[in-house]
Amino acid sequence: MACGPLNAKAAEVCRKGALIKTDEGGVGCIHPWPELGDASLEEELAALRNGKPLALGKRALECARVDGEARNKGKNLFDGLYIPPSHATLPSCVSPATIRIMDMKGFKAGKIKANPNLKAATERITMLASMVPTWRWRLDFNGSLNVNDALKFWKDLPDHLKTRIDFIEDPCPFSQAGWERLVDAGMPLAFDMGTDTERQPMLNLDLPLTRIVKPAREETPGMLYDPPVFTTVMDHPIGQLWAVYNAAYYYRNALPTEIPLCGLCTHLLFEPDPFIDCMGGMNPQVAIPEGTGLGFDKLIEKLPWQAL
Repeated sequence: MACGPLNAKAAEVCRKGALIKTDEGGVGCIHPWPELGDASLEEELAALRNGKPLALGKRALECARVDGEARNKGKNLFDGLYIPPSHATLPSCVSPATIRIMDMKGFKAGKIKANPNLKAATERITMLASMVPTWRWRLDFNGSLNVNDALKFWKDLPDHLKTRIDFIEDPCPFSQAGWERLVDAGMPLAFDMGTDTERQPMLNLDLPLTRIVKPAREETPGMLYDPPVFTTVMDHPIGQLWAVYNAAYYYRNALPTEIPLCGLCTHLLFEPDPFIDCMGGMNPQVAIPEGTGLGFDKLIEKLPWQAL
């Protein structure tokens, strides 16, 4: 269960998802966000049962394949890999004391799910930024604005805050003309492909965009010119570790200074449980659970698996 609302389009703190386990012993996670274009959990499981997996099911099966191969070899997938550090993902209910502790623990940037109410969004980023003057900031509107409102938000943001913004993710649904207006206004943009790729317009790669990669939703792209930011979909720890692994593997040959801050510490958004407890405390680098594959060996054995 989440500690508070997790994005601009979903207020629920208790969401449905499913873990899958293959005959080979690998595990994966399906955690839909229908509000953001995903198929429902029921649709994903029905398609998986019929042998025709949908987008999230395909990625969960790929996770289970990679995880299962490592488990069968007695190998932890993270052996020898550097874990990219992350920004602090801050829920709407975050307290000033928590932010100050995060600062002391080494976090250097914060990401917030921004409110489509422009006044509230501006007040919140202003208040949070004042608490930690050295932090960088990332905002995600989940496409909840239109182009004119996005431009107004950026225009009204004080200059001293604009210089501390790494990017604004999906301020409004993508359109070539609209996003060109945002770029021309100086807004640093980030783009999350999501799962509904068939109905998305062609993305003009000439625009200066930060690519957000969510391994639960899409295959990791080939080497991009600009370093992508890997994030979870705020799913079960098994799904979160899948995102951590993909980020660590993608940047396996990079120097730590060449890796952008990612969004991999989302376990801190949830109430503690045995899985989340294995991922470490308030630290910008996720702790890797002991065990084979993605870890959690003993916990996975105790789960009441059912045949699909």
